[in-house]
Amino acid sequence: MKSKKIREFLLFALFVFPAVAFVLFATDIPFVMNLYYSVFDWNGVGKDMEFVGLANYVKIFTNDTLFWKGVTFTLKFAVFYVVIVNILSLTVIETWTKFDFPKLIGNTLLYTVATVLVIVLLAPMAAYKLARTKNKLSGICFILVIMPMMVPFQSYMISLTRVVANANLTGTRMGQILVSIGLCMPLAVYMIHGFVKNVPLELEECACIDGASKVRTYFSIVLPLLKPILTTVVVLDTLATWNDIITNQLIVGGNARAMNIQNALYMQFSAQTADWEHALPGIVMSMIPSLIFFVVMQKHIVGGITAGAVKG
Repeated sequence: MKSKKIREFLLFALFVFPAVAFVLFATDIPFVMNLYYSVFDWNGVGKDMEFVGLANYVKIFTNDTLFWKGVTFTLKFAVFYVVIVNILSLTVIETWTKFDFPKLIGNTLLYTVATVLVIVLLAPMAAYKLARTKNKLSGICFILVIMPMMVPFQSYMISLTRVVANANLTGTRMGQILVSIGLCMPLAVYMIHGFVKNVPLELEECACIDGASKVRTYFSIVLPLLKPILTTVVVLDTLATWNDIITNQLIVGGNARAMNIQNALYMQFSAQTADWEHALPGIVMSMIPSLIFFVVMQKHIVGGITAGAVKG
């Protein structure tokens, strides 16, 4: 009986812990660190900290005019610059050469493909085992995985940079890939978890009677049935990773060799310069692959979500 429990735990760990580890690295630990540091008066460098409670939050909302200016500028940028000026920019060929678009596309493709492949491998394994295992450990792991969905990324992104720096991954492609996986994992596990509940348990019981192990049952019986929701996950994560800019700025920074398209375009703007003539056509070109991909795959998004909506 004891050996059976050990085997169940090892199988659970094999299926669930890799997904939990990615989420802990990229979201949960940075978020907890952010909550901790937010109640201290700290310069971000040394170890001298003074507990101030909620004083930092009060200061932002009452005295920090830069915060509210940032909110206003963001709204203006979204409405005017992206929508209006983007349409008027036409210097495409010159922009392609200036930004070395083939290299940027290669980096962006690397991040997108690597992230989606790992998500497709680990997310269904974790979701399946979490849905089929009913104990406290399963509940805790599920909460750890989906918790980032309840919290804005901006609330812990500064702490994330410290975690990445401590792992010596700042400015590297590997750091970008690991963080992207951790950020995309929660939604993928959550969606697949709900879908797995609608997969008849009798299919797995029949496979068990026929002598199939639980691992083989998963790969031979359960995984093929998850194709509709996996297609949806692939589409959503592909679009999210391709269009990402904040994460690449935080992790890669100014390392031109590891920038994706969006970060490279953003770097054309500073307090002294603003190269609208080339940056805006670049934005349009970066949108084309994701728009084509979305148009081709959009039917699978709705189909994958609704396929698990009715239990039959």
